[in-house]
Amino acid sequence: MRTETEMLDELENANHGQGPDPIASFDGEALQAILAAVRDRNAAQDRIDAAVAQARTQGASWTMIGAMLGVTRQAALKRYSRAA
Repeated sequence: MRTETEMLDELENANHGQGPDPIASFDGEALQAILAAVRDRNAAQDRIDAAVAQARTQGASWTMIGAMLGVTRQAALKRYSRAA
């Protein structure tokens, strides 16, 4: 059986010294579904960022990109100009 000091040391040094990851420790199907959906959303956003950058490289206008995203040219430019 581990001592209290050993358990505290393990917690403090988890996650490369950052401590425990509270999000990864959630239990329950609903919470796991939320976590999975958030991870999917983040991955989708990364794909959109890459696609916008590629479209700009290929000469697509902000008007065309905004239309594909369902937003105005100004909104697309504001949101994705760093990715491009």
